[in-house]
Amino acid sequence: MSAVMSQTSASFAETLREKSIISPKIFADRMHISVQTLASLAGVHRTTLQRAPESEKLQDFMRDSVSVISMAIETNGGDLDRAVFWFRNVALTELGGETAEAYVAAGKADAIRKYLINLSAGATG
Repeated sequence: MSAVMSQTSASFAETLREKSIISPKIFADRMHISVQTLASLAGVHRTTLQRAPESEKLQDFMRDSVSVISMAIETNGGDLDRAVFWFRNVALTELGGETAEAYVAAGKADAIRKYLINLSAGATG
């Protein structure tokens, strides 16, 4: 992992921060999803994003997503747009065919992290 790629993934995470939390609005904007979709993926009511953005369940989903996307940024050479596209759209056939986003929403971020570690080492699953 080079210093340039680490800086790219670190700066991605920092751009999502608002005070001491990840901002749901900024996160949704960067992911190109509606706040309703974010609420659904995180398993919270849509009003939680405005009334309680510090909600543990919401923040956990966004932190796990940022972690996986950051790893994807490092794996693909530093391209944020490509990492977000992969996270949201590419079916991971080696893991059963769901997207990384769906796995994170289901609480299986660790499986995606392990997958990315194997992928970066040259394995495919």
